[in-house]
Amino acid sequence: MHRVDRTSLVEHLAFSSSLLLRECCERVREALRLPDFHYDSENETEWGLVEVDNIEYNVSRPFEEGTLYEWDETVPPGCNFGVSLIVYREHPRAGNHDWAIEALVKPFIERVAPVINVPIHHHRTWTPSKASP
Repeated sequence: MHRVDRTSLVEHLAFSSSLLLRECCERVREALRLPDFHYDSENETEWGLVEVDNIEYNVSRPFEEGTLYEWDETVPPGCNFGVSLIVYREHPRAGNHDWAIEALVKPFIERVAPVINVPIHHHRTWTPSKASP
């Protein structure tokens, strides 16, 4: 499970969909050929995640509309799903933003957008050395 002290960088994506979380994660899993997601929730949000080769794929969906934008103003308005592609320090390409864009973000958008039938927006990169906006 995601731990900030293991994190090298996080690419943040968002989209708007009427899918249920589990249905969305299953489509992501199939499109990217990932193992099964693990699910959990807390007061304001639910999420599914899977870790593969020191990369975590985390798909979350707050229960209330507008919450993602309230939490992070870089999220395009109207998006109700957030995706964090988390590269851990143990990964051989840790900290390499250019690699993450080419190997994670672009393939995620290219393979997942057609199966969920909505545009996916890459809106922010976070690294431990950068303060979050």
